[in-house]
Amino acid sequence: MKIYSLITGMVLLLLAGNVQAQKNLVTNGGFEDEMYGWNDGGVKLTPWDVKAGKSSCAIISTNATNWLGIDQQVVIPKKAGKLEFSAWLKTINVVKGKDEWNGAVFSVEFLDKADKKVCEGVNIVTLTGDHPWELASKELLIPAGAIRFRLLLAMGNATGTFLIDDVAVKAIMSNEVTKN
Repeated sequence: MKIYSLITGMVLLLLAGNVQAQKNLVTNGGFEDEMYGWNDGGVKLTPWDVKAGKSSCAIISTNATNWLGIDQQVVIPKKAGKLEFSAWLKTINVVKGKDEWNGAVFSVEFLDKADKKVCEGVNIVTLTGDHPWELASKELLIPAGAIRFRLLLAMGNATGTFLIDDVAVKAIMSNEVTKN
């Protein structure tokens, strides 16, 4: 019985050693420290409608000819093969402008060492209308030459209210990518 307990304990210890907690690469993704870490393009914080914590980001637009939003640039960890992007989003009466891609937008751009885009931006989600809090997420392979990415959450040529909370990006290391 002692040998069985010892072997079980060793196996559990080995498994625990292989589990790595994934760190959120986004600074202040829950907006608990006001707009710290974010480039503010005309947004508000609200304590009245949150997914978690004490506040969320609210982008309120009354003019469909403007872009209002926030963005953040983040360095990609060296051994990352993929990134998992996620955010809790809610929309209230979002009406898109004249183009199909207008609305409440969550997207990412990959940048090289000269801060130039290495490929077209990737849209994670574009919302219109009314949506309760829902998690938007997408895994993306890191393109060659990318050393950082820019997250963008915006009301792109649309009117209405876009609420954002718990923005997260987690690295999936290269050895984990090849196993999938």
